[in-house]
Amino acid sequence: MSKDLVVILTALNLEYQAVRRKLADPQVHRHERGTRFEVGTVQGTSCRVALGLTNKGNHSAAVIAERAIQEFSPVAVLFVGVAGALWDTARLGDVVMATHVYAYHGGT
Repeated sequence: MSKDLVVILTALNLEYQAVRRKLADPQVHRHERGTRFEVGTVQGTSCRVALGLTNKGNHSAAVIAERAIQEFSPVAVLFVGVAGALWDTARLGDVVMATHVYAYHGGT
């Protein structure tokens, strides 16, 4: 779709709304299978974002990620959220980034 478009996926409504508040003029975009994305520009930049809600579960996230990649051909795909499983070790505002993904379907 665009060489500067980034897909951002979230699992929880709270996370989705936090990202959405940073978008200027988000517009609804529907994938042919019905998946709803909102496409907007990060306020104060020219970076376009397609925002999607996956809900909980790895299978759902994988399906939505695949649809987003097929639909938008983004330069990057980010899965963002509160990282609740890491509350004992991560502080508010920390960025957690995976170096490997092993058998996503077996995780929680």
